[in-house]
Amino acid sequence: MNREKRWDWDKHSQFILDMIQNGDENEDDPVEDPDYTPLNQESKGEVSQPREVPQPSTSTKKHLTGQENKFSWRKKPFEAPDCTFKGESVTPPDELPTPLQYFRRFITEEMIESLMEQTNLYSVQTTDTLKNVNTTVKELEILIGMYLRMGLCQLPGNRTYWENNTRCAMVADNMSRNRFQTLLASLHFADNTDSSNRQEGDKCWKIRPWLDMFRKQCLEITPEEYNSIDEQMVSFRGTRSPIRQYVKSKPHPWGFKIWARCTSTGILCDFQVYEGGTGKRTTFGMGGDVVLKLCETLPPGQNYKVFADNLFSSAPLVLELLQRQIFYTGTLRSNRLSGCQLEDDKSLAKRGRGSFDARVEKEGSMAIVKWHDNRSVTLISSHTAVEPQDKAHRWSKQEKAFLDVNRPHIVKEYNTFMGGVDLIDGCIARYKYNMRSRRWYIYLFWHSIMLALVNAWLTYRRDCNKTPSPPAPPKRVRVGVPDDVRLDQVAHWPVKCAKRGRCKICKTNATTTVCEKCDVAAAVVKKRAALQHQQTAEDKTQ
Repeated sequence: MNREKRWDWDKHSQFILDMIQNGDENEDDPVEDPDYTPLNQESKGEVSQPREVPQPSTSTKKHLTGQENKFSWRKKPFEAPDCTFKGESVTPPDELPTPLQYFRRFITEEMIESLMEQTNLYSVQTTDTLKNVNTTVKELEILIGMYLRMGLCQLPGNRTYWENNTRCAMVADNMSRNRFQTLLASLHFADNTDSSNRQEGDKCWKIRPWLDMFRKQCLEITPEEYNSIDEQMVSFRGTRSPIRQYVKSKPHPWGFKIWARCTSTGILCDFQVYEGGTGKRTTFGMGGDVVLKLCETLPPGQNYKVFADNLFSSAPLVLELLQRQIFYTGTLRSNRLSGCQLEDDKSLAKRGRGSFDARVEKEGSMAIVKWHDNRSVTLISSHTAVEPQDKAHRWSKQEKAFLDVNRPHIVKEYNTFMGGVDLIDGCIARYKYNMRSRRWYIYLFWHSIMLALVNAWLTYRRDCNKTPSPPAPPKRVRVGVPDDVRLDQVAHWPVKCAKRGRCKICKTNATTTVCEKCDVAAAVVKKRAALQHQQTAEDKTQ
């Protein structure tokens, strides 16, 4: 006898979170940005007159008058400032929440309710259907769960999950194909008839309410000392989108660009969807403005460390962040040296791998280091420079052996703490299902779901690592019923099935009785209630 299974939103949360693994933290490809507007080239003549470095304050407008601001550089040792972290430390909870509760921190019930209201409203506003889909919060949770399951078992199209030859029971048994497609076509996030939603210049107004609620939940994460800022690409090959970008050398060059600030462990703390350039030249450039915007949500005066690549870095930006007691480290483009005279690439190459040249701003506020490995790279920092040096293990093609190459401390710091955004990108790419849609903003919605899932996993892992006795990682992925489902005492009805199964409690009795909700076999014997799988481990020992 075939039995129709019911999907439960909580059932597979543990399984999905366990499948998320660490991504690749390294990304060696240089960033090429079509919207990049270079800063004015500083004069390469003699250095400018000494300038007084302002004391920490909330603004530096009187010290930074624009791109023409000159810096004076000297070849001297860099004295690292006192950058002891003063911010709030991450403390683990007394009792670890369940995996579902971690996920609920980012996709809340309030967000699902808002999605339900706007979806039902949009379904009756469209002239082609004029039929209310009448969806519920529970049904939308099932839809999200089905999407996550599709990412674990990817097939070439949505319909293949319901076809006989390729049917996926955990997807097809919980919603019909027609209902699934109807919900996908009706998903909506803002009222089209409300003019207040269409703010002037906001190209993402159709999904702005959802993005704002999700960003609010990300901002509640306790920030760590080390943060990295980089760009994400959400793949989109369509043409009908006002914010589509092209960034070559990316795995998905066509799509939506998102500026993200993550911890060094990959946890997303803040983000901003890039809506295109304004054509206006600003004091810190487009990249610098992004860094300042994402750092506004960091508490000032706590000595946070921020890392970014050469798309964002400039000397005026480093000085501006220093006024907020935020220390910055990043790679630097050759046209943003602000008058700093360094050895050219050929001179460093003649000196061999591991050679470097460094300059310090006259007042000691920052340092620029140019280091040669396979090729030369320039970095700027306000809290570290050359010392203490260490050795980097490198392979030499000429000598056919590994060599120990001198490496300045600024390079080590950058390589250690810069990969946060790349890490979360790698985790998402492993299990993200490419759900196609004609509406461009749906791609941002599914991307936010994956961001929430990975954030839940990374915060869970961070809390586990900080507990006195962290749980041992499983040797393999185990599919089971989470405790928050097994112990909720809701709708655990005994039903009969066609095939016999081994009882999960006694392991000896074969039974055709299963729990309708958990799909777990449980024999009904004398002096024991059916579905005893709901009891806790403590109950079993009594």
